[in-house]
Amino acid sequence: MLSAALLTGATFLPGMAKAQDDSDLAPQAQLSVSQQLSLDNGDLIGRIPLDLSLRTGTRSEVFGMTASVPLRLGDPDDEDDFGIGDRQAELFYRRFARQSSIELQGRYVEADLDRLIFFDELVDDIVTLDGGRRADTGLRAGYAFGSQSKLGGEFNLGYLDRRYIDTTDPDLTDSQTIDGAATIFLEPTPLIRARILGSALETESEGTGTDTRRHRAGVGASIQANRRINLDLELAQSSIRREDGDTGLVDESDGLSWSGTATYLRPLGDYTLTVSSDPGTEGRRDRLKFGHSLERPTYTLSLSAGVTRLDGGDLDPTVQFAYSRELDRLSRAQLSLQRDAISDLDGNEAINTSLRGSYNRQLDERSSVGISLFFRKSEVQRGDRQDARSVALDISYSRTIRQDISVSAGVNVVRSRESDGLRDDDDRIYVGLGRSFNFLR
Repeated sequence: MLSAALLTGATFLPGMAKAQDDSDLAPQAQLSVSQQLSLDNGDLIGRIPLDLSLRTGTRSEVFGMTASVPLRLGDPDDEDDFGIGDRQAELFYRRFARQSSIELQGRYVEADLDRLIFFDELVDDIVTLDGGRRADTGLRAGYAFGSQSKLGGEFNLGYLDRRYIDTTDPDLTDSQTIDGAATIFLEPTPLIRARILGSALETESEGTGTDTRRHRAGVGASIQANRRINLDLELAQSSIRREDGDTGLVDESDGLSWSGTATYLRPLGDYTLTVSSDPGTEGRRDRLKFGHSLERPTYTLSLSAGVTRLDGGDLDPTVQFAYSRELDRLSRAQLSLQRDAISDLDGNEAINTSLRGSYNRQLDERSSVGISLFFRKSEVQRGDRQDARSVALDISYSRTIRQDISVSAGVNVVRSRESDGLRDDDDRIYVGLGRSFNFLR
């Protein structure tokens, strides 16, 4: 869940140097305290969710923080009938100065493995069934300069600490990952923006886990071929080394990594064609993808479809779909589907499918309802993990009694399965009363 967000430097900085909207500048601070009674898998449990959010900024910088800590009473899995549920916290800081910007970000998420699907917006991990928990601590720093000049650059540094708590699967090992990336941009002509790039990643795993070293260096260029066609080309030398902590076996891979993208600009939406090939310890991964995007006043749509192939294997279809629409003044719907090949931190290769859908409607001035559906599936192609899938449904209702007091109710259901027959089910029904305290206004 967190690893891709914190380990992908290329998507971290774009757009950082944009000016802040006036609505983002007003200081905001809110503390929400709720009292809930929930029925969890037949057990009656008391919950006290605590949610804190803070945001402040100026035209040149912005700072924000969010935290969610649900206390619980009477859960039979806790000692002394007291415990803390799935919690998370985020901290970010951005500063802008003409054509340069700096960003600092931190995140902590700890949740039951069977409920990570509610937190996970990414598909870079293999679906895992186990009765324990996972705690991720991530930090990232980024700096960019010269976004509109002939010489520019982007630099990123990240850290991820992953801990498994009370798990039984020996393949779930604690690990620490450090990664860094640097890109220098050069603009020899107004129609060509070249780049020199380099990146490195190092994962140290405990016990029988897999240690990984990955390096990449190369060049690329974005080219405006004519008024309607843009090209992007990249060629890099990649090397990967993985060492199994259990057997001591070492797998290494060295080779060229390349990609090419052609974009055809149209008033009704752009068309893209992308081809790429990357080496890996389980074989070379080739991809071909065709995409189209649309943006309208009431909806946005992006769609891509293609195929991928792991060296020596069959062709597998891939798809990415994202749709968001304002149905009317009171309701909004979103749907996304992604099916693509992934390689996790241990080198396991899989085809992951992720589906997320939501519908929100304002019933009246005081009431609202929300429905969310989540689905994830991992089909392992090479590695020692099991095929697995997980589906979850969340339905929530809230009504404001007065300006700072509201009642809420909801239900969420999780069903998970592995190919070896292991299953994990989780059901929760709750009702609660909450109050919000606003500061800095």
